[in-house]
Amino acid sequence: MINELSLLKLNPETASTKQKIISILSEHFPLSTKEIHSKLAREYATEISYQGTHKTVQEMVEEKIIEKDSSGYQLGIDWIQKTKKVFEDVEKKYLKKDQINIPRDFSGRIELEYDSLTDLYVSFAELYASRQLVNSSDDTLYGNLEYGWFPFKFKFEHFELLARMILTNRKANCIIRKKTNFGEYIRQEYNRVGMNCIINEANSGLDEDLQIQGDYIIEVKYDTTTKEIIEKYYNKWKNTEDAFKEFGLKEEPKVHATMRITKNREMAEFMRKQLNKAFEGKGNE
Repeated sequence: MINELSLLKLNPETASTKQKIISILSEHFPLSTKEIHSKLAREYATEISYQGTHKTVQEMVEEKIIEKDSSGYQLGIDWIQKTKKVFEDVEKKYLKKDQINIPRDFSGRIELEYDSLTDLYVSFAELYASRQLVNSSDDTLYGNLEYGWFPFKFKFEHFELLARMILTNRKANCIIRKKTNFGEYIRQEYNRVGMNCIINEANSGLDEDLQIQGDYIIEVKYDTTTKEIIEKYYNKWKNTEDAFKEFGLKEEPKVHATMRITKNREMAEFMRKQLNKAFEGKGNE
């Protein structure tokens, strides 16, 4: 996630006093006006009088950027949440146009939220097809999914995308943890294009979908309502014709899914070994 407090430190000599105070209170809190003034001088060599610091602090209180309790000043929770939302929206514009783009020097974590299962599943198929996550000796794609992934707003070109994803990822293994009518159809389609996909209801215990490739771990978490929507239609449908009849001419239901991409080589390697145990001695079923 884009971190505004880090951005404030990129060029401290041109940052405003308010930005510097935000940076200080992001790491040390609560602080008195005297302590804030001292840190401005020590950490930023800011040439400002104590009266100037006091005036700026009071302005920030009035603007609800910071708040005061009996212990001192700290950043306002409401301001933090509003600021976070603004930068999440900016991040979405940069990372989620037609597909997810991973910065070349990316490290840490990216988070995105989706209100459409079709957007979620298609964007990830595009991501895997682009091979952006392949940066280690083991490029095998592993998935541990509760229901299996397939667009609700089905289009026939999605078959082409699925095939392209597998053509560019010849080593792909997938576990579907919950057996449903549509989940069985998805398993067959995955295997038809060359993935090794099994349904293993014993392989549960996860509260989210998990995928591993290269040094990357991808987690997708659905809220309770979203899971109920998926289960309703996956038990009802038997193939893509059923899905097309349902949502071909009308909008799919709004959902809430949170996706997190984390780059962590050691953790990815550990989780890859755990997932691989489920496929030992098993080919396409």
